[in-house]
Amino acid sequence: MSRELTETQLLGMWEGGIGQAPSVRALLLAAAAAPPGEEVADLTLADLNELLLELREESFGPALPCATECPGCDEPLEVSVATDELRTCTRQSTPGPRPCPSATLVAEGYEVTYRALTGRDLLGVDAASPDARRTLLSRCVVGVEPAVQVLPDVVLEELAQRLAELDPGADTVLPLTCPHCRHGWTAALDVAGHVWAEVEGYARRLLHEVHALARGYGWSESDVLTVSPARRRFYLEAMAG
Repeated sequence: MSRELTETQLLGMWEGGIGQAPSVRALLLAAAAAPPGEEVADLTLADLNELLLELREESFGPALPCATECPGCDEPLEVSVATDELRTCTRQSTPGPRPCPSATLVAEGYEVTYRALTGRDLLGVDAASPDARRTLLSRCVVGVEPAVQVLPDVVLEELAQRLAELDPGADTVLPLTCPHCRHGWTAALDVAGHVWAEVEGYARRLLHEVHALARGYGWSESDVLTVSPARRRFYLEAMAG
């Protein structure tokens, strides 16, 4: 069950994620929503997305404002996506983390046993590497018959297609229709990136409030954070008046 972040926790999370890779930030966010002691790095990507959606709901509400561009007419679009729309992809029939699912693929003469990708797999791959995709896909291979050190690209690409079926919700995509030209397409939504942007935006606004109230009233950061957001707004307006 997710829990709403306090402002002190949010600031600590933001500070811990500054300069980190997106995969590290995703796990940092998911850990804030996970039950105490749960190792989020071992969760599948779909289960990580579920935790991120819970954190987003509890901390910022259920509506995610998104911006995109129509590939048909290049018109910029702003859409609001409800977490429940995304949760239809990520929620599992049984609450709580699942055992990592696995399956077998037969392609190009190889029998490949593979499992769903986890957060630990993302941590183990340098996203900037030119071989990042191949390395990531190779990490989910449990066994190959006949044994081979390097699988052909065509086999790995078919495996990539199967991963979406094995772990529904690992990739979050939205069906969209342009209101201007009626072009329809699907767009990927980076849930972790979206939540991180909101955490960062809130943290920076909060620190600006701390700075202003510290200068105006001589309060410490801890003093400011004990004051409710509504009362802080009053004091800030009073200072500007």
